[in-house]
Amino acid sequence: MAEITPPYPDPDSLLAEARAVAAHAHAPYSRWHVGAAAVFAEAPGVVHRGANVENGSFGLTICAERAAICAGVAAGHRRLGWIALTCRDADGRPVDAIVPCGACLQVIAEFGGPDTAILIDGRGTFRLADFLPRPFEFTP
Repeated sequence: MAEITPPYPDPDSLLAEARAVAAHAHAPYSRWHVGAAAVFAEAPGVVHRGANVENGSFGLTICAERAAICAGVAAGHRRLGWIALTCRDADGRPVDAIVPCGACLQVIAEFGGPDTAILIDGRGTFRLADFLPRPFEFTP
């Protein structure tokens, strides 16, 4: 995992950031409003947020986790330490059965490591290795 120097992100604050951005999701198909908040080792006090953006061509949908990570990368960061994830249905009720999809897990692996923390609203904190023990690794 990328080393995170103090201050460590407060899990409740990180989830609050994910919940806030979930309200901006574009989810006309699933009606699941997903929000993510990512913290990188290079800037442990900065939270990068992302929401899911669905598309009628489902393969073009962008997940909240990847949106948050891309925001951090666009800001110049490369070492992901924490990512928080939340989901609300169309009526605003929590959906606690969520986990990152395979594509998101691979992107988390690209910028994090096996111990990168994945905080899932209503479920707890996990490590990337709990979901993806053998990520694809490319060595040029």
